[in-house]
Amino acid sequence: MTAAVIIHVNSDEDLRKCHNIRTEIFVKEQGCSAEGEIDDYDPLPTTHHFLALLSTASIGTVRLHPYPSSHSTTCKLGRLAVLPQWRNSGYGRQLLSTAELYAKNVLGMERILLHAQIHKRNWYEKAGYIVVSEEVILEEGIEHVKMEKALKEEYNDEVK
Repeated sequence: MTAAVIIHVNSDEDLRKCHNIRTEIFVKEQGCSAEGEIDDYDPLPTTHHFLALLSTASIGTVRLHPYPSSHSTTCKLGRLAVLPQWRNSGYGRQLLSTAELYAKNVLGMERILLHAQIHKRNWYEKAGYIVVSEEVILEEGIEHVKMEKALKEEYNDEVK
């Protein structure tokens, strides 16, 4: 696997690339509503978007934002998406790891919460996430489970 370059999005053009990937995956592939895909968290200055690039091709994205109704050292990870032709090549894991490093080292977060699609539960468990509750959360007609991960001190790598 050639490592992707993961950038912290800071332009409208790159944010559109993230939204285009999410539309391909969540709206077109999974049947979620276009209206629900771009939500109130997307434009907030406290939301951090990341874009995976292979050469000039945009191949994946993920976002982080402070977790609502929680203490200030918890954030929520979501909208992790990798285009189909790049799946099972480690790029999702690379996006996840970059977001975790950024949350810990830049934002000072101590834990990440997420709502994992049920069929992705094992993938997140292999990355160190644990199920908080077995209660199924229905989002856009897709079953999810709430998971979390404590961000440990060993996260010392640089984030670009």
